[in-house]
Amino acid sequence: MIYVDDREDGKVLEMFAKTGLDVEVKRLKCGDYVCDELGVVIERKSIDDFCGSIMDGRLKSQADRMLEQYENCFVLIAGRIGDRKTEINENCILGMMSSLVMKGIHVVCLDNEEQLVFFMKRIFERFTEMNGGEKK
Repeated sequence: MIYVDDREDGKVLEMFAKTGLDVEVKRLKCGDYVCDELGVVIERKSIDDFCGSIMDGRLKSQADRMLEQYENCFVLIAGRIGDRKTEINENCILGMMSSLVMKGIHVVCLDNEEQLVFFMKRIFERFTEMNGGEKK
């Protein structure tokens, strides 16, 4: 079962629900998409939300909570750095990405929400396969 935060973007949630994976919507304390049985958490961000969460400090606390609770942590970003609408410096964005990676969080930038949904689906499928088709 993959739990999706009830505050998640409706368009992305709708696309994800069509993947064929078992999905349940509920309020999550950490992340936007989680599978407790697989130890996987995904925080989904648009490029502008990623920038905003750097500027207001949310991203650091979100990352810390993810690392405390899950073995396999991902931050997936929909949108290109060059397309951001915020004034934040590109080096600041890249610096935060490298900090997350050094902490053990996988950071992946994708062009759009369609790619992001496909990528999330494959993450959950691959972790299930790695566990022999069984959830741990």
